[in-house]
Amino acid sequence: MNFFGNDFQAWKLRTLNDYLMFFFFIFAGALIFVLITKHMNRQRNHGKAVRKVAKKLRKLAKKPYLLKENVTLRLPAGDMTFDALLADKSGIYLVHAFGWGTKIYGTPDGEVWRREDPKRKEEFPNPLILLKKGAAELAAVLETKGVTRVKIMPMVVFADNYQTPELYLGYGSFSTTYQELKGWYRKQSGVKEAQYDFKRVSSIIMGIM
Repeated sequence: MNFFGNDFQAWKLRTLNDYLMFFFFIFAGALIFVLITKHMNRQRNHGKAVRKVAKKLRKLAKKPYLLKENVTLRLPAGDMTFDALLADKSGIYLVHAFGWGTKIYGTPDGEVWRREDPKRKEEFPNPLILLKKGAAELAAVLETKGVTRVKIMPMVVFADNYQTPELYLGYGSFSTTYQELKGWYRKQSGVKEAQYDFKRVSSIIMGIM
């Protein structure tokens, strides 16, 4: 087995050049690993998570659809901001994304959830509380416009890029991982025909942004 030419053999370091090339090879490999790790760590934040989740949803959603990132809605209880809002033929999804966390613990009704990775732990407010409140408020707005029976649901996406996060959240958490988002979304949106007047509802939503 030869590296960098016929004169260099990994198990027979005979000359100074052999040693130099061997350590260069080790150093280059370590440097590449460090650079890849730093790049991955830069992606493990909230802003990057929102952008990549929105990008994936754009690819998954079938036209017509409405997708807005970092959207603020003027609702009866006051302004509410969501990482993303997606409206398609199946309904409306209010999205919250998380950029890191390889293990996620909590319950759908709990006030606090917890996320962990090998280096850190953090407790954070249950995102479903805000998302469900937003869904109820948006439904109330639509009802005042004469639009009822539109499915409005939370979508919580854990988008750690080191590995597929493990979710220990129980049934009804409306949560998935970035890696499994395609299957989760298709289960929720698996309808052949529009379930409501999309043009009218999207117009109402745009009017309260």
